[in-house]
Amino acid sequence: MQQKTGHLDETENDPSVHPTDREWLLKQLRRVLNIALDRVTHPKTPPSDRIKSFRVVISAGQACNSLLRDADIEELKQQIAELKQLAGKRSSDEQDSDQKPDTTTPEED
Repeated sequence: MQQKTGHLDETENDPSVHPTDREWLLKQLRRVLNIALDRVTHPKTPPSDRIKSFRVVISAGQACNSLLRDADIEELKQQIAELKQLAGKRSSDEQDSDQKPDTTTPEED
């Protein structure tokens, strides 16, 4: 069995990884979930510890959902801004074409 050092990840000293990075946080929450699920499902875990571990599973799951929902909301906001920009550009292009005088001459019969 591998000895646990108490550290969440080897990347904690890596300056390029910030504890507020969603992917990093989700990775840590998944690790917590796995540890807690192992304790919940282990046959030798006492009932009181199972209850505590199950509470950890619930809390970590809620935190994951919150992070994912926030990421989805930010992505939707960005898509809306891009669509507004595209719609504004398209609208101005249509106005420009409506304002140009018709320089075509009618065909003679």
